[in-house]
Amino acid sequence: MAQNQITAEVRDFLESMRVPCVISTLRPDGHPITSATWYGFVDDDIVVSTPAGRNKARNVRQDPRISFLVDTKEMPYRGVAIEGLAEVVPDSDGAIIGAIVARYLGADAAAQMLSRIDGMGERVILRIRAQRVRPWAIEPRGPGDQAAS
Repeated sequence: MAQNQITAEVRDFLESMRVPCVISTLRPDGHPITSATWYGFVDDDIVVSTPAGRNKARNVRQDPRISFLVDTKEMPYRGVAIEGLAEVVPDSDGAIIGAIVARYLGADAAAQMLSRIDGMGERVILRIRAQRVRPWAIEPRGPGDQAAS
């Protein structure tokens, strides 16, 4: 059943996953363009980092509609599809991309990766605000269950 926000259970699932998300934005001609990328969180929003001149950023500047999907790649399949609006925001100090890279690689390897992409041009953040959230096979928390740490 579709929801209009990211629940605690969906957030726990997304935080536990270390696979790229798949996002789709709309080209100026209205056709979707899809790409896989790493993701993270800022408050209750999903964030992805991208070079400022890439299609993802250009498309969101023209049309903020976006879709986001993360699923397990093995049975039993579980996942979540999110539709929402994205905004392009700066990451001038690199804190958001740093957190995203560390989430996937760990702190030590993140420093190495960040130094590799430093100097490759301006990066921006796509901040995704969920409007429709469609999870499948993500169990609700039972009474007394706490968020995963």
